[in-house]
Formats: sequence, structure tokens, C-alpha cells
Amino acid sequence: MTPEPFDHTSEAHAERWREILAEARRTCPVVHSDRHGGYYVLTKHADITEALRNHQVFSSERSWHADGADKGLGVSIPHQPVRVGILEMDPPEHLKYRRLLTPWFTRQAIARGRERIRQIATWAIDRIVEAGECDIITDLAGPFQAIVILDLLGIPLERWSAYADVAERMVRQTEDRGEGAVWMREDVRKEVERQRITPRPGLISGLNDAVVDGEPLGVEWVTELVNMLLLGGEGTTIATIAHMLKHLYDRPEDRARLAADTSILPTAVDEMMRYHAPSPGLARTVNQPVEVGGHAFQPGDRVLLSYASGNFDEDVFRDPETPDITRSPNPHLAFGGGVHRCPGALLASTNAELFLGELLRRIPDYEITAVRSYEKIPLTNGFYSMTMAYRRGEREGSDPGDLPRLTGERVRPAQGGVL
Repeated sequence: MTPEPFDHTSEAHAERWREILAEARRTCPVVHSDRHGGYYVLTKHADITEALRNHQVFSSERSWHADGADKGLGVSIPHQPVRVGILEMDPPEHLKYRRLLTPWFTRQAIARGRERIRQIATWAIDRIVEAGECDIITDLAGPFQAIVILDLLGIPLERWSAYADVAERMVRQTEDRGEGAVWMREDVRKEVERQRITPRPGLISGLNDAVVDGEPLGVEWVTELVNMLLLGGEGTTIATIAHMLKHLYDRPEDRARLAADTSILPTAVDEMMRYHAPSPGLARTVNQPVEVGGHAFQPGDRVLLSYASGNFDEDVFRDPETPDITRSPNPHLAFGGGVHRCPGALLASTNAELFLGELLRRIPDYEITAVRSYEKIPLTNGFYSMTMAYRRGEREGSDPGDLPRLTGERVRPAQGGVL
């Protein structure tokens, strides 16, 4: 029987990605696919890491060509219609704009916001704790992460529901994707313009005050960077939370261990990100001849860096098919690497850690009752829905119909500025 052509966007891949990628690592670690215009796949951790570190050759730019023409390249296969901020820019331009974001995501900045994030988790759990059942995606993780990211950006929190809905539809690539992208970009642009007149605490006003190459950052650039953070900050974290809750339901010994010893939450979050790969991988375009993994790549070759496969590489991880919530060290690729490593990686891990800790404290004996996974996982390995049942509890914070009454210090940039 002729094997099925490799296609990371197929339903077969979504169902059997661990098996398919394990076979590739054993037999053909540099895979070629004729789908989506033709592309290669790096499946070994060392090869993926080499490509991530060599941004001069493995380009993230949408337009790496000398004539500057947009050929629809960038980091997605198949390509997406709109450039995704610095995710699709190479140095030195990439670094100019990344430096504006970095102070907001330092360890110091995130540490200051931990109590506020914990309060948002309390608010999200208060919304559902009396019901006895909920959908983890739409009722719990989605509202929590929407409030966290809007609070960081400085967008009025009462708009969280619309943003959560649109971001989820865009990430899972439903038929509404185009309309959602247009709505979000226009709403963000209006908010950017409003805050140029009336600033609010948050990253949008910080970017409005920023200067690059001696010039103020324009409305379009601020809008693009904010949209990048919205898309990157919602879908994968929501998927991570859902994967974690199902993981612990399926492995009650891990759930009991975490409930008894919350000090291992950070390593547990890392391991569940490695094992479930909420962000399966991103693409690059080769712009110089290079050899990686024994294959000679040529300019114009499209290459998918399979983070999901690298996370199961037997040469790096002992017994990778068996999750170990105390695994350390854990050089997983859930956040990419090199100059394009996710700028919000620490915030994403902290969100997952604090949310999981609060949920295990308040709803320790939940049961997963139904799961509907994405049929295809080219960009995010997530879920349409995941329902759970639990013993009813009491609210601890704000009324579930209200926005969170936050008293903790919001995430704000290190040293009080963005430059």
C-alpha cells in the first residue's frame, strides 16, 4: 500500500500526529511533501534548533525576495493573508520592534502581575463554580485568557467576550475567519486611535509613545503588533489549559500529586506543553544554499519546523512517550527558539500555572464528560469544546456577572517604560 502523502493540515495528521512524526524521525527525518506548493519538514530536535538559530538562512519574512514582492511566504503553510507582526520579520527590523515588547514580558514584569492574574482566575472560576458543569473552552479558559490579554493591552475589559469569540474562531480557522480578522483589526485600530487622545494604562499606550529610528510608531504598526499579541496570546494558551485539564483527568495520579504539591506546577506545565504540543510548528523560507539533517536545501524551499516532533525526539528526551510532570531539564520547543522565540512565553506559562493551581484548589474532583477536538491542527492543536462536571462550590471573588474587581498590580513594563 502506498503511504499517504505527508500533510500536517490533514485530518489524518490531527488524529495520529505522534505516530506519523515518530515514523518520520525513524525513517526519513527530513520529510518532503508535495502539498501546499511543496515543502519540507524537519522532525529532529537538533535540526529544528539549528534552523531556529540560523535566521539568516531560514527566513521568517513574508517578502525575502530581492524585489520585495510579497509572494505569500512567512511562517504559515498554507500561508495566511495578513502578516503577523514581528513573527514574520527578520533581524534587524525584527529586533527594532521586539525591543518595544520585551520589557512587558520580563520575569520582573510578570512577577508583579501574578496576583492580578490569580484574581482573574478567581473571577473566571466564580463564573461557573455554582453551575456544576461547564465548557472549559467557552466558559472558563476563554474568558480567563481574554481578560488577561485585554488587561495587559489596556483594552476596556467589558469587550472581553467579543474578543474571545473572534480569536477562537480565527485560530480554529472556521468559515468566519475572514470576517473575524477584519473586525478585530478594525476594533484594535479604533482603540489605538482613541488612546492616542486619551491614554490608558497598558501596552497600547506604551506603543503609542514608542519611537523607532527616530520616528513615532504609526497607528498601523501599533495595530499590527497588538493583533499579533491577541492571536498569539489567546488560542494557544486556551488550548494549553484544556490539554492540561484533560491530561490530569486521564492521569489521576498526576492530578493528586499536583494537588498535594503545587511547587511542581511550573515543571508540570512545561511537560504538558511538551507532550501535547498546542503549537505544532511554524515554517521558514530558505534564502541561501544550506545543508541540514543531511539534506541540501536551496533558495526558495519552504520548510516546516515541527516543534511537535522535536518535542518527542528520543535523542533529547528520555522515554518521550511517557509524560513526566517532574521532567527536568526539559528543552521543549513549545515556544520556538532563536530570535523568534515567543516574546510572551513567560506570561503564557505563568497564566497556565496560576489558572491550574486555582482550579485544582477549588474544583479538584472534576470529570471530563465530552471532548470535541479540532479536525485539523496546522497552527493550533486545540478543541472546539471540552465539557466537565464537578461538585458545585461557592464564589470567592466578584459576582460572575461583573468584570473582575482587580486590586493586584497589572503586568506593566520593567523600569516603567517600553524602550
